[in-house]
Amino acid sequence: MSDRKMSRVSRELFDNIKSFLHYKLKTMMRIQSVNDLELILKWQDRVLECQSLIALKELNHKLYNQGVRHTIMMQGLFLFFEYFDNRIKLKSLRNLVEEQVIDFLFGLAKNRKPSSMAKYVMVLRQFFDYLDRKRNYSFDFELKNLSFAKKETHLPKHLNKNDFKAFIQALLKYHPKTSFEKRNQCILLLIALGGLRKFEALDLELKNIALENNHYRLLIKGKKNQERYAYIEKEFLQVPLNAWLSDTKRLKSFKGRFVFKKAKNNTTQKTCSLKSFIAKIFKISNIDVKSYGLGLHLFRHSFATFIMMKHRIWF
Repeated sequence: MSDRKMSRVSRELFDNIKSFLHYKLKTMMRIQSVNDLELILKWQDRVLECQSLIALKELNHKLYNQGVRHTIMMQGLFLFFEYFDNRIKLKSLRNLVEEQVIDFLFGLAKNRKPSSMAKYVMVLRQFFDYLDRKRNYSFDFELKNLSFAKKETHLPKHLNKNDFKAFIQALLKYHPKTSFEKRNQCILLLIALGGLRKFEALDLELKNIALENNHYRLLIKGKKNQERYAYIEKEFLQVPLNAWLSDTKRLKSFKGRFVFKKAKNNTTQKTCSLKSFIAKIFKISNIDVKSYGLGLHLFRHSFATFIMMKHRIWF
């Protein structure tokens, strides 16, 4: 959309979208996962100053790249604004009815996956609920039971017992050739043997690792900062963990309160790709990668599956 002048009603919608994003930044940002908190706090206030959708999109993209991952959901609202600005003519935003929003979603569904549509419906539902609760509107849109926006349900993949055992054995026997392979080996072990999510592994603090008898006890900060303990047997984690913690490159660039950390801005590393390393361990294990894929969540699902089935796998 070009930067042409908005109508009064489009401007009202645009201002509400900015207000919604500003609110979400203040209430949903995970401080531990962002790169430069001071920069994000400065950009946060700039959200309300944006005068065009182009400017707001650019700022939203910058926030995402700095680790504020939930801003990706705003894409659904940006698409709705473009549709509204071009197709819906109202005397007042308060005259908008739920059927008009559903028409927008139905048209969008022709070229989108159901999983994407589910996200767009979610953010629109949150947006109109925010307007009702915080901005004194009374839309009361339900936006439910939309068949074109139902997520496709698939059982999560997990390694079978023999493949899981072969993978862990190969991972433990592997001798890392680089600093980042040492890091990747540790992350994989934390996820596969401790059931951690990726962000939980990356956010792990040194002070939250303790030896307790023959186990490492890990204090994990999960979703919504809820805490729990994870336990991994000492014999499996000690050598790889010590190799990473004493690595010269880590001591130079990553040393700090976190196990995985960039010293430059004193925050955890927000992301890293392990796909090539996982593929390497799969190859060593003689496991067909096409059967499982290379996602990290595969190993968390595998951990959960064997816990639920009360399997005891000996390495």
